[in-house]
Amino acid sequence: MKLKRRVLALGYSGPLIVDGRKTKSFGFEVSREIMDRKYIAGYILCMNSSPTPHSVLKQIAQIHLMERGKLCLLREGPNGAYYNHQTWQDGKNVCRYVPQDQLAVLKEAIAGYEEFQHLTQQYAELVIQKTRAELASGLKKKTPRPNCS
Repeated sequence: MKLKRRVLALGYSGPLIVDGRKTKSFGFEVSREIMDRKYIAGYILCMNSSPTPHSVLKQIAQIHLMERGKLCLLREGPNGAYYNHQTWQDGKNVCRYVPQDQLAVLKEAIAGYEEFQHLTQQYAELVIQKTRAELASGLKKKTPRPNCS
């Protein structure tokens, strides 16, 4: 249901099919909702031929979970796979075991951080393009020099 609200907030009004199935992505089982969210966000960006800085900021604000790093498969066990979460903290590689009940949330958080990184790069590019266009057209106002008395 969260995904449907997020998609509607982004302006998508087409059919939305989300179920509890899992799919493989980079060797990991990822919920269909995470994959659908990435696909729909990409689809909306492509359909909106000219995203604005404001629309990108709205998309960034919709990201509720973020975590740096990656998941590494430790081993397959009788109760499923066991994973470590690797990330850099204070210049050091930190690894911690991820309990299976936290795995889905951590995968979503890592995907959220990747989406955040992508959107912030896109935002910066849009602002840079706008700044260059203003400089080229001479619309950028010169700031007056302070009077020294």
